[in-house]
Amino acid sequence: MEQQAPEMVQPHGANPLALNQGEPMIMNQGAEAEDQDAWLLSVLTIFPDMCPRYLADLGTRFDRNDQTIIPFVAEEQEAGKPYPTAKQTKRKRRDSIPSETSHDDKKVRFDIDKDRLAGRDAIFLIDYRKAARALLSNAFPLLYMADIDRRLKENNGLLYPTYIALEKAWGGGNPDPALKSKSKAKTNINHDMYTDSSSEAEKLAQAEYQEARAVSQARINEAESQSERERQELENLAQATASGATTECGCCFGECAYNRMVHCDGDAMHWFCRDCAKQMVEHLIGQSKYEMACMSTDGCVGRFSRDQQQWFVDAKATVALERLEQAAALRMANIENLAMCPFCPYAAEYPPVEVNKEFSCENPDCGIVSCRLCSQETHIPKTCDEARAGDGTAARHQIEEAMSSALIRKCNKCGTPFIKESGCNKMTCTAKGCKNVQCYICSQSCDYSHFDDPSRGGTRGQCPLFDKTSLEQQHANEVEAA
Repeated sequence: MEQQAPEMVQPHGANPLALNQGEPMIMNQGAEAEDQDAWLLSVLTIFPDMCPRYLADLGTRFDRNDQTIIPFVAEEQEAGKPYPTAKQTKRKRRDSIPSETSHDDKKVRFDIDKDRLAGRDAIFLIDYRKAARALLSNAFPLLYMADIDRRLKENNGLLYPTYIALEKAWGGGNPDPALKSKSKAKTNINHDMYTDSSSEAEKLAQAEYQEARAVSQARINEAESQSERERQELENLAQATASGATTECGCCFGECAYNRMVHCDGDAMHWFCRDCAKQMVEHLIGQSKYEMACMSTDGCVGRFSRDQQQWFVDAKATVALERLEQAAALRMANIENLAMCPFCPYAAEYPPVEVNKEFSCENPDCGIVSCRLCSQETHIPKTCDEARAGDGTAARHQIEEAMSSALIRKCNKCGTPFIKESGCNKMTCTAKGCKNVQCYICSQSCDYSHFDDPSRGGTRGQCPLFDKTSLEQQHANEVEAA
């Protein structure tokens, strides 16, 4: 089989730093080559940012013995002599394997806990790395160890994200061309290489391996289910078309089967595909609204009944819409000193925030005590700034708050947040039962006489009725200033 000549092949031990160079590692095939580079992989797993020259010197000094090098470097660090680190390379890796390692399958997410290896001694880390390499080689028998080792290095030597990355690049049926394939038949895979008698490091690697396999299998099952759903939808549309049971969506104007559409309850029913109806719900929630009016442009006053909503409103959206409706009802009730739980729809009358800064939710499904100033879980007696400083988020939080405040205004009457999309600076709140009018520039309640248009009763020099620059530029300037 014809092979491409590598860019550079060096004698044994001459280039032990290939993993730190941003280029694919060049290795000779066979067990001898794998043993040759095992020390390098072990050291880089624990000290991934070590200077290449320093690492080469250690390899020469200690005869490439990782079990001697790792304790030596650790002792040097404890003695206040940190090892030199490599400069970050800006060259893009030629390895085209995807870097993302997290999955979200049916809202099930597993994030690798890096603390599992924190504080472990060198022997444990070496055993863990050896077990991880063996398990990954067992799971992906058609890959060279060089490819597996490179991916392990990119994921800080952790088995779980490495498995996910390799499975995405190789196990989905469309292998990444950057990976080399061994010319051997795929053997039977043993998923339980380690048992109760194995070491703690091997058991940890085995547990992560099983977790990665479960998540990967869930993703594959979801992809297969999605393909099956798409096939069924195409078949359903073909059958509906043949029988004349299709019509045009009143929103996107696509041809859809009647049994995949929803309709309003107006005098003349208007039909919409479920995808458009779902997008309508997302748009309503984004605008802090909850009433689902007909999407037709002919002035229909119809709504979507509960029976129709079940086809396009999921459980999460239902909760959000119910909270918005409850909040609107409370605003319309004009209850003085009303306070709301930031974690659920519960609300109650409370004294002014200067008197009581905490809100104790009495909802049995919540029960959280929150701060009424920052809407986070209570941190009394600490101030909000002290609490944020304690978790290291104070500076970032202040920046984010400033940027948000630069773009988002709130209604002076009901507190509904809003952002202007177009038009003049006289803003009318769209929240049900509010209709407050205020200035987009200074946020004061007003009428047209507040602005600089004499024809509408205003005086020149006051807030401009229309923006002098484009709205996009105005928002960009406000965010930059923030």
